[in-house]
Amino acid sequence: MKANAQFGEIHDRLIDFHMQNTKERFCDGLLRLVEDPLKPRDEHGRFRANPILLLLALVLALALGTFLLLSFVQS
Repeated sequence: MKANAQFGEIHDRLIDFHMQNTKERFCDGLLRLVEDPLKPRDEHGRFRANPILLLLALVLALALGTFLLLSFVQS
């Protein structure tokens, strides 16, 4: 029973530690990677995505859509 209490305490300490270090969280690092490097936030503090990544995602979606259309529609 004592080991479970210790694990719970360690778990709570780790959660507190990672919540204090927001720069080390995975989601924050991922957002930092897709953020626009020239204008990261607008005047209201809202997120701006990198336009190059948006363009690449759009081209990938169009290519995938074209592939699926031509694969399933056979004449």
